[in-house]
This record gives sequence, C-alpha cells and structure tokens, in this order.
Amino acid sequence: QTQKKTAAEIENGAESLQHLTLHARCQVQPGSRRGEIAFLGEIPELGGGGHWVGVILDEPMGKTDGVVKSSGIRYFEAPGVNRGGFFRGINVEAGDFPEIDIMDELDDSEDEL
Repeated sequence: QTQKKTAAEIENGAESLQHLTLHARCQVQPGSRRGEIAFLGEIPELGGGGHWVGVILDEPMGKTDGVVKSSGIRYFEAPGVNRGGFFRGINVEAGDFPEIDIMDELDDSEDEL
C-alpha cells in the first residue's frame, strides 16, 4: 500500500526540483528576479528543511552569497553577499531568461520624455 504524500512533502521534496537543472538560466518569484541555478538539493538546516534551489542572481536582490547563516555551510559561491538566494522549486522557472541590461531600459525611457 502506498502512502499519499502531504502537500508539504510534494512542495519541498525532491520532486519539486525535477524540472530544474544546474547552471540553467532561471526566473524566481516573487519579483521576477533572474539568475543561474547554482545548487539543487536538500538543506536540512533551512526553515522547513527539504529541498531547495540555490540561485546566483543577476542583480543584488538576494540575502546570501551561498552560505546558510545558521550553520555556516556553503552550498554555492555567489559574487557578493546579496547576489544569491535559496528558493523552493515551486518558485523557480528555468528557461530562456537572459540577463536584463539596465542601460537598455534607461535608453528606452529617454524616448518617452
């Protein structure tokens, strides 16, 4: 007899990472933050335990450089203390998400003056 998995087990289990691959470009919600997947796996010391996605963000909008503060364990290497984050797989979409060039956006906005 197979046991049904709870919603938390599905959301935080290994299955939640099946759609993702290391080094893939991705977009993270909330906020449509873009980056590259640098870690996929279990991090028991993070809130709720289970499986997490480590992302190196394009912009300094994260909370880590790849180290879990509570344990001091490094799971990936980000280029700054606010350039990485740990996210649940359900919040990460892999795909063609090129780095956004802020200068292009600034140039475009000048046309609106």
